[in-house]
Amino acid sequence: MIFSGGKNLEVEYTHNTRAGTNWIVRVYQRTFLVRRLVASDWFLNEEQARRFAESLATELRAGAPLDDIRKRTPGWTLHRPRPRTPEK
Repeated sequence: MIFSGGKNLEVEYTHNTRAGTNWIVRVYQRTFLVRRLVASDWFLNEEQARRFAESLATELRAGAPLDDIRKRTPGWTLHRPRPRTPEK
């Protein structure tokens, strides 16, 4: 499914059955005849991917810069965050 991310931007979430059960959210920037991949995030289920894609599209429509999207560390969504250990 594809969401509009504003002017010349698309947020897409897909599921490749041949690659396993992961869901992938990708951000593309459209130019004249080309779609250029800007960012990619992987998720464990469709609900996570859909919610992230919708919130990302909303952020991009509101004017979030692409540099912030590019600087994110991908892959955090595949693992539960580790609990923080208290500082000594």
